[in-house]
Amino acid sequence: MAKVMEMPKLSDTMKEGVVAQWLAKEGDKVTAGTPVIEIETDKATMEYESPASGVLLKIIVPNGATCALRAPIAVIGKAGEDWQKALSEFGTAASTPASTAGSAAAATQGSAPKAQPTASSSQPAQAPQGSPIATRGNNGRVKASPLAKKMAKDQGINLDQLSGTGPGGRIVVRDLGSATKETSTSAQSKPGTVTRLPLSMMRKTIASRLAESVQTAPHFFLTISIRMDNIIAWRKQTIARLGEDKKFSVNDVITLLAAKALRKHPEVNSSWQGDHIAQYGDVHVGMAVALPTGLVTPVIRNADTLTVTEIAARARSLSAKARQGGLQPSDYQGGTFTISNLGMAGIESFTAIINPPQAAILAVGASIPTPVVTEDGELGVETKMKVTLSCDHRVIDGAVGAAFLATLKECFEDPLSAMML
Repeated sequence: MAKVMEMPKLSDTMKEGVVAQWLAKEGDKVTAGTPVIEIETDKATMEYESPASGVLLKIIVPNGATCALRAPIAVIGKAGEDWQKALSEFGTAASTPASTAGSAAAATQGSAPKAQPTASSSQPAQAPQGSPIATRGNNGRVKASPLAKKMAKDQGINLDQLSGTGPGGRIVVRDLGSATKETSTSAQSKPGTVTRLPLSMMRKTIASRLAESVQTAPHFFLTISIRMDNIIAWRKQTIARLGEDKKFSVNDVITLLAAKALRKHPEVNSSWQGDHIAQYGDVHVGMAVALPTGLVTPVIRNADTLTVTEIAARARSLSAKARQGGLQPSDYQGGTFTISNLGMAGIESFTAIINPPQAAILAVGASIPTPVVTEDGELGVETKMKVTLSCDHRVIDGAVGAAFLATLKECFEDPLSAMML
């Protein structure tokens, strides 16, 4: 009997999904467990496998359309089987759901709705003449990561004219750089025009969740200045001892020391649950990664039990997966604390919005040489870094947050002792 394929829930906060691309067309044979569709969630774009083997009888939700969770998106069965009967028995009329923003005709043809700009837009960005043609798979489709496909679609970039630098010639986000720049320059060259950019699932979720966080969680902010000279010297000595292949960044050190401090102050490693406070025995640190489409927070699990080189390796892997659109739910779910570092961009200090249901987030600024007066009354220079802890006052009181920052400061200024925590 024909089986109705539903829009799956691929993240803990997902409320609807977007069909980024069907990997098969109506009439194609599909096999259970084989990727048949790419779905954009509020976190990432990922492949989803066919729930059954058979023929893709009907695509209900076309490319680019939005669909509610558990709503039918396709029907799989034997060749010639009545897909409308399967839909009827599923309890849904054989028509495109209203939330897909496409007409029934569009669903039948499998076409994607197009965003209509308010001003005349430029032609899709093209690669320079003579650029290598994109690598194609056995099915004839351009080999590109889901995120690269999404960004190219949003920015009007023709993937056919790009060459990929990913595995097997796959186009990844970095390959869009020159074409993206050309599109931006073209848009800026027309004063007075307004371009309406469609909201991605990720951007919608960022907007709703952070607005909810600000409105429901009583934020307060604690800032402390940390002397970085000892940790900078320790990092340099450690890399020299371990070798360049074990190199790690200051941000990796921050992640490790914050995790050590969280172990000592479990009240900060908590979340508000409405009728109780959940205090976690494991320290899972989320690291904010900025993407062109929004912000994601992949999680380094049990960070307090890892070495700094292990954290560095995991951070590199997660960042690469995030930028290539390859994050899986297990990569970004379950964080207990988040670190947002804009110091690498030269930002001296800032406040961050708490990532619910977590109770705190650490905003990290740049390390800056600062004139100081020493204990001997002499004028000197120290490298200082400001960090700001955003706290949910329902969970964390001022004294608790201050104690956490005091421990963090001690860890940075005496790194060898910190490693023993």
